[in-house]
Amino acid sequence: MRQEKTMKVIANHALDPRIKLEPNSGSDRSWVWSCYDFAEGELEEKVFALRFANSEVADEFKKKYEKHQKEMEKLLAGEDKPDEDGKADEAAEALSGLNTGDE
Repeated sequence: MRQEKTMKVIANHALDPRIKLEPNSGSDRSWVWSCYDFAEGELEEKVFALRFANSEVADEFKKKYEKHQKEMEKLLAGEDKPDEDGKADEAAEALSGLNTGDE
């Protein structure tokens, strides 16, 4: 995530399924969570807070955040999406033809 005005990286963390979004001070338009972040170039535990223009936008953020957390949980469990369009097979075939020069 980047800061809107300066474009500085302010959040760089995985959507770990263990992260819980909590309302900030009882507000219906802001969320708080803590996680390990890498935005400053080294891994450190941080607390984040986001405030939105209204509760509808805040709720939409939470829904999408939790949706992608569930997707990450499946990936961590080894449940990758099926290769429906064959691109993974194409990539595997292309990689099999590579030579490292050691042979």
